[in-house]
Amino acid sequence: MAIPLSLRSSAVLVALLPAVAAAAAWQGDQHSGALRFTATQAGAKFPGHFGEFKVRFDFDPANPAKGILDVTIATASADTADKDRDEVLHGRDFFWVVHFPEATYHAEGFKRDGKSWVASGKLTLRGVTQPVAVRFEVKPKQQQLGMKGGTSLRRLEFGVGQGDWTETTWLADPVDVAFDLSLQPGAAAASP
Repeated sequence: MAIPLSLRSSAVLVALLPAVAAAAAWQGDQHSGALRFTATQAGAKFPGHFGEFKVRFDFDPANPAKGILDVTIATASADTADKDRDEVLHGRDFFWVVHFPEATYHAEGFKRDGKSWVASGKLTLRGVTQPVAVRFEVKPKQQQLGMKGGTSLRRLEFGVGQGDWTETTWLADPVDVAFDLSLQPGAAAASP
């Protein structure tokens, strides 16, 4: 007999509780996995990643309203494997890393949506703060916590792309962000 999806999801969550609650605070950085982005230039998608970031994730599935997700990203670590494009990306028209060396995301409280969780937080990028919802899944693995998810942003809402780059014919406005991390137990007071 097949078990209904809602019952299976509940059973999985109950099974996860001891492992996840054992270390409600988790942390990671670029050595814990990947933080990637995908943008579209001239109709073709191109990938990139951030080579330096820190994550603090306080999570108890029995009390998700008390959860916290903090992410700090070094904007100069943006890498698309194209030297010319990366120089422009780091420059004044895009991340302007000299003036805005970090991007940050902060969310408090998570909500369940099917088998995923949703964090409704605020992203600060290039000095502009906007609400951003991030969808993610968690999975305990040995002494780590797997965390995988993503979101979609509109770069122009953050002023990423000045001057001629506000035109979206050449460079599209939407940018997809995805992450796949293996977080380590950390102290609750730790900060990214």
